[in-house]
Amino acid sequence: MKQFIYLSYTLANNTPIYGGNPKIEIHKVKSIENGDSSNTELIQFLNHSGTHVDFPYHFDNKGKTLNDYGPFFWFFCNPFLLEISAPENQIIDLDNELNLIPDNVDFLLIKTGFGKFRKNDIYWRNNPGLSADLATRLRNRFRNLRVIGVDFISISAYQHREVGRTAHYKFLIENDFLLVEDMNLEFLHEQPDKVFCFPLLIEKSSGTPVTVIAELP
Repeated sequence: MKQFIYLSYTLANNTPIYGGNPKIEIHKVKSIENGDSSNTELIQFLNHSGTHVDFPYHFDNKGKTLNDYGPFFWFFCNPFLLEISAPENQIIDLDNELNLIPDNVDFLLIKTGFGKFRKNDIYWRNNPGLSADLATRLRNRFRNLRVIGVDFISISAYQHREVGRTAHYKFLIENDFLLVEDMNLEFLHEQPDKVFCFPLLIEKSSGTPVTVIAELP
């Protein structure tokens, strides 16, 4: 029997935000305990909060937004889990790992274990990042690859932000990848059969929270 697990974190008031930007705020508007007829919450958050996808528009005014991706785009039949180690502030280039990735991969999941720091400022202040050159090498080798997901808060290492801006441009604009950042890969211990990624439908957004689900053997 197939099993399914979430690869997304739930949004909460204590969700870490890259760069120490404004936190998520969830407030009770109505409460049955207070005599109201229902429970209702007001939620305020940056669109790049929690497990979220970056669209090209995030780094280019002429880049694609959510509106440019149809429903079928979000179903992935050939995901691949790549497990590596990545210490604080490291720029990941995968020089020695590309041969481990199958040629038909469509969603690459990079698991570093950095999520163990998610309750600490280290998670956003000293996160690893991805090399800008990696984007071109991935595109040249894996023609079906559409999305790269990571278990750290951003592909831009906070201590190397200029490198991170270039990396975002290389991935999103020059090589037509989407990025899913701040994924929960802690409980993914085997290769998934499929991955489903469901974005919050925000009109023409530069990024939006996503619910990612893995189908396991």
